[in-house]
Amino acid sequence: MTSITTEPVRSSRLNMRLTPEQRQTIDMAASLKGSSITQWAIDHLVTDARRDIEEETVTRLPSKAFDEFLKALDKPMPQAARDLIDMDPDWL
Repeated sequence: MTSITTEPVRSSRLNMRLTPEQRQTIDMAASLKGSSITQWAIDHLVTDARRDIEEETVTRLPSKAFDEFLKALDKPMPQAARDLIDMDPDWL
């Protein structure tokens, strides 16, 4: 059985202004990798964007710290925290 895969339609544009030196650097990098400038830029922008998103949204803890975190979550909430939650917010 033959499977046909199609790439998503690229309909969104991203325009940038570069210095001549930046453009020359990108051109050389794409050329050395045998990629078009567009494909090289997409590959690197998406990779870096995903890394930046992960760095800002994922918290990593060593096993010992994670175990301590879980223990803290299992403890009853302090009375001061419960009182705070029960308060009506002033901004509503």
